[in-house]
Amino acid sequence: MALKEFDLSGKVALVTGAGRGLGEHIAVALAEAGADVALAGRNLPNLRRVAKRVQEMGREALAVKADVRREREVSRMVERVQQRFGRIDILVNNAGIIHRGPSLEVPLKTWQDVLDTNLTGPFLCMRACQPIMARQGKGAIINLSSVAGLFGRANLASYCATKAAIANLTRALAIEWAPCGIRVNAIAPGQFDTDMGAPLLNDKKALRAFLKTVPLRRVANPKEIGALAVLLAADAGNYMTGTVLVIDGGVTAS
Repeated sequence: MALKEFDLSGKVALVTGAGRGLGEHIAVALAEAGADVALAGRNLPNLRRVAKRVQEMGREALAVKADVRREREVSRMVERVQQRFGRIDILVNNAGIIHRGPSLEVPLKTWQDVLDTNLTGPFLCMRACQPIMARQGKGAIINLSSVAGLFGRANLASYCATKAAIANLTRALAIEWAPCGIRVNAIAPGQFDTDMGAPLLNDKKALRAFLKTVPLRRVANPKEIGALAVLLAADAGNYMTGTVLVIDGGVTAS
């Protein structure tokens, strides 16, 4: 297969939650493949740091402060990206939060915040970008689900619920928007070495127990998610839509 099918030169990507963790590594991978990148999130200094990394590769970068839970901010974010670059070819819905604790003790406000961030936020971003991609006749949307959305985990009810919903929302919109030339796919990561995974990674006993459930016997390096994002964004993935790609070291296979 020719490498040109993975070339994103001339494309513009918008990545939410791009200031750290998986979002940062996805944004950098898309830039390495040739895309200009708009980086969105709530922490502007972090976004500017990642934007500098992108620019050092010779790509254009734009840091946009936005809260994906707020429809007006999402609209302004998309408008700024379009004004700067004139198009949006790739949307990566990475922004997300997690709450750990017994379900009976979760405050309703916390439950709603997780739903708003992990589910409503991506929906608002997709709905805002869809008309632009439809006019272009082509677009690639990548949602971040999780293996926690494929099976249940104690003390992670809100996170599991939203990540399962994202997987099915991906399938629904893939069918609905296929006639517009828009592909909608998702990535379901397992345990990565990120800030979100710190409670497990910093607990040596819990980590040892967890690794026994992972056939590859390790957690993932955040850099390892980038290639999957490039595949789903590039022409190499042109016949892929409505799929959820799992990257979990074999956990869901065992």
